Amino acid sequence: MALLLGFSYTEAVTIGIIGACDGPTTIYVASQYAPHLLGPVSVAAYSYMSLVPIIQPPIMRVLTTQRERVTIMKIGRRSVSKTTRILFPIVITLIGGIIAPRGLPLIGTIMLGNFLRECGVVERLSKAAQEEIANVVTLLLGLTIGATMSGPVFVRPETAIILGLGFVAICFDTACGVLFGKLLYGLSGGKINPLIGAAGISAFPMSARVVQREGQKYNPKNYLIMHAMGANAGGQVGSVIAASIMLSVLQGMGIV
Repeated sequence: MALLLGFSYTEAVTIGIIGACDGPTTIYVASQYAPHLLGPVSVAAYSYMSLVPIIQPPIMRVLTTQRERVTIMKIGRRSVSKTTRILFPIVITLIGGIIAPRGLPLIGTIMLGNFLRECGVVERLSKAAQEEIANVVTLLLGLTIGATMSGPVFVRPETAIILGLGFVAICFDTACGVLFGKLLYGLSGGKINPLIGAAGISAFPMSARVVQREGQKYNPKNYLIMHAMGANAGGQVGSVIAASIMLSVLQGMGIV
C-alpha cells in the first residue's frame, strides 16, 4: 500500500514494520534505511503500542465466535531446566543470525538480556540492564529522536499518511494472528483459543494482557495469560526476523 502511495521500497518496509508494534525494530530499520522517516515511524510505533488495548479488542470480537472466545486452554505444569533456559538465548541468536543476519544486532541485544538473567552469575548487571541502563537508554532515545522532529520535517502530509498506514498495518497483523488462531482452533479440535493469535505481535506484555482480559470477559474461568505470553514473546523475535528478511530480500534485489 505504501508503494502505491509513492514511497520507495525501503520506506515501505520501514512503514510496514510499524505493524509489528516493536519500537526498537522500527527505529533500527528506519535509522539504517530511511533516516528521514525516523521521527514519524517512531511516533507511530510507540503510539500504537500504547493503543493496543483499544485497537485489538474490536478486531478480536469481529473475527471470533462466542464459542471460540470461551474456549478454556489447559495450563501445563512442566518445569524447564536451568540448562534449557541458558541455552535458549544462545540457540535463538545463532539460528536468527543464520536466517536473518541483518537483524543480528537486535536479536543479540534481546537475547543478551535473557542470558544475563538466566546465567545467575551477573546479578548486578542483570538488575542494571532492567533498571538504570534501560532508563538511561530510553531517555537518550527520546531526546535524540525528538531532536529530528523539527517543524518543517515532521509537520508534513507524509507524516499523517505514515500514521494511517501504521494503523492499517497493526490492524492487519492483529487480524492475521486471530485468523491463524482460528485455524489452530479447527486443527486442534477446539483446544486452542483463537484469541491468543492477537498476542503474536511485539507489544510485550500489553497484547498478552489484552488477550487475558478479553478471554475472561466472556468466560471468567478462562486463564489465557501464559499462552498469550508465549505468543507475545514469539512475536518479539518474529518481528525482528521479519524485518531482517525483508531487508535481505531488498538487498538481493539490489535496492539497498
